[in-house]
Amino acid sequence: MKLKLLYLFTLILSFSTLAGDTTVVRIHDQTDMTWYGNYDEWGVLPDNTYEYRKVYLHYKMGCATGGCSDWDYTSQIFIRHRTGEIDSTTQTGSYFTVNGNTPDSVLWNVDSTYITFWDTASNNLDSMLSESYQILLNNYTSLGLASTDTLYGFASGFYNYTYDALGNIIDSNLVAPDSTLHQNYYSWYNTFDVIEDYEIARVITPYANGFSSSWGFTHTFDITDFQQILRDSVEIRCHYSGWSSGFSATLDFEFIEGTPPRDVVKLENIYSGGYNYVSSADFENTKLIPKTKHIKANTSGAMVKMTSTGHGFDNNQSAAEFKPINYFVNIDGLQTHTQFNWDSDCGENPIYPQPGTWLYDRANWCPGKKAQTFEHEITPYITPGDSINIDIDFQAYSWAGTQTPSYIIQCQLFQYESPNFNNSAEILDIIKPSLKDEWSRKNPICGNPLIKIRNYGEQTLTSLEIQYRVIGGAINTFNWTGNLDFMQTEEIELPNLSSWAGTDNVFEVTLVNPNGSADDYSENNTMFSEFETVPQYPETFALWVGTNSGVINSFTQESETTWDFYDATGNIVHTSGSLYANIQYRDTLTFSAGCYTFVLEDTDEDGLNFWANNDGSGMVRFREIGASWLKSFNADFGTNIVHQFMIGGAQSISSSSNLNTWKIFPTPTKNTITVEGSTNEDVQVWITDNLGKIILRKKFTKMVSLSETIDISHLKNGVYLLNIISSKEKIVKKIVKQ
Repeated sequence: MKLKLLYLFTLILSFSTLAGDTTVVRIHDQTDMTWYGNYDEWGVLPDNTYEYRKVYLHYKMGCATGGCSDWDYTSQIFIRHRTGEIDSTTQTGSYFTVNGNTPDSVLWNVDSTYITFWDTASNNLDSMLSESYQILLNNYTSLGLASTDTLYGFASGFYNYTYDALGNIIDSNLVAPDSTLHQNYYSWYNTFDVIEDYEIARVITPYANGFSSSWGFTHTFDITDFQQILRDSVEIRCHYSGWSSGFSATLDFEFIEGTPPRDVVKLENIYSGGYNYVSSADFENTKLIPKTKHIKANTSGAMVKMTSTGHGFDNNQSAAEFKPINYFVNIDGLQTHTQFNWDSDCGENPIYPQPGTWLYDRANWCPGKKAQTFEHEITPYITPGDSINIDIDFQAYSWAGTQTPSYIIQCQLFQYESPNFNNSAEILDIIKPSLKDEWSRKNPICGNPLIKIRNYGEQTLTSLEIQYRVIGGAINTFNWTGNLDFMQTEEIELPNLSSWAGTDNVFEVTLVNPNGSADDYSENNTMFSEFETVPQYPETFALWVGTNSGVINSFTQESETTWDFYDATGNIVHTSGSLYANIQYRDTLTFSAGCYTFVLEDTDEDGLNFWANNDGSGMVRFREIGASWLKSFNADFGTNIVHQFMIGGAQSISSSSNLNTWKIFPTPTKNTITVEGSTNEDVQVWITDNLGKIILRKKFTKMVSLSETIDISHLKNGVYLLNIISSKEKIVKKIVKQ
């Protein structure tokens, strides 16, 4: 199945600029993973006609048809890459089988044969039918060994005894066979395609007991460097390590045309599999043994990518799941990188609460989150045309107990050509504001936006102009300075918008003038993100906080819980000070108009109602004075609660007397778009791409009503913005051409 562009506009808005044509292909559509094993499916991806600057995998995990599992299991997504190499194994097969067995020879009679014996009960000679044979004759063909005929007979080649009247054996007679077969064997080679599995995603399932059957959560993975093996027909494997049902997997592959920062020359696995940590010496000498890899002559850069998660904890080290350690990358005997193999943010898990120990930090994973892939640039340590020795060592430890620690490790080497651009910056993500599942705990906002950029050019990035706004609203500008080498990234918190008013709840960011000059590649400079507005509360309301018995000082009984309210400039306007255990606090708070952030912290990172401690339960709520609850927070929140809201005015799009009178249909569309509305002055209708380039322009003179059909069949498939402009307003609507 191949879909050119979008079946869900919001999917793309959250992830890319749409500056180039975009293709989305779904392989695995709610595939139920109900028991340990592999779930394979083929799909057709774009061919080699176009190059892609970005390839994403959107992995939506949901409940299986029979519901979600209670436990945290590992799920992995693999490309089953056909390398083009052929291998073989020697096969053998027998000429015949007898009753399913493979004897060296067989003697038999076509007619029935009998075995005689002396019946001591009746004191007479008796007999019984001998064993019957089913003989299958086999033959080797191009399809392999196959049965070609079936013979039937009875055992022979044995002796029957002759008895006297008293039952004494006096002689014997041969039961002669009339047919004989001697065994022979066929030998042949069984050829097969060599398949190399490459992991492109790993998500540990949440503790999902009690989750709604409609629950779903989407993780996004940047798999651009794998695009050379994501072409044409591919087989995609979902591996599920669970022993109970279950979860579902929906995989959407998004290809955005353009030029990547550098082209991949070669990719190959270094380590791939699960490895028991019996001891440090065993792990390094028999599991993660050094590997020698050849660097191609046209290679200019290289990177090691490593995804490692630790599992098992029933030992005196709680290893490997709860054992925080480093691993070390060594190139030709030189230690080049040290990586802390740990996820310290489980208490801020966006999938919360969960019935299990969801908030405990772990060895590079949290229940429900994706495992981190660590990138290690090794370009300074390679020589084109030569070989390198790669060795990954784990920090040593000793353990004792009943459960052996283990690590699931996927480690790959990527070789690249020279960078494609000298001076360029890329917008990688909009974290706030966003509708992405992964950033749900940080949203919605009315305060400072948060974005992520990357240096897309070979020249060090030291300055950048960032323009941002709500679509239809005023443009804000921030001048960033820093020091990013090629491919390095940075999260940037922008000053708050001068106004969140606009014509649509879509946030736009554009990067311009990297290092004070024009960008060598502007296709990835703009990104959009749909968002929802924050709640609006009255200027005076009550905060109810009930602490539990969790304390930081058992003598003073000072609580683990504190809270603060911040205004839009980051100043504290209300603070809890020290709170004490098992007390219900009610504070009446008054605010002036503006955007505020409520932050409640728990120093032990286990919230106010966590089942796996003895702290009891607490509560956090906002209440309107003399009225009902405004907001009730889940007390099982882990590390903190961060909640933004408005006082004295809603955060919404601009109002206009004519805004809702304009209709644009149909969308999506293939050939034409119709614009209908009313106006008492001249209007212009522009169609622009997502970089603001005007694709089509029409002008209409003053009239009471307008109904105009516009031909867009000549436009490329994609998402465009239709602008209706008058002296009083500018209205922007999304249209999808497919």
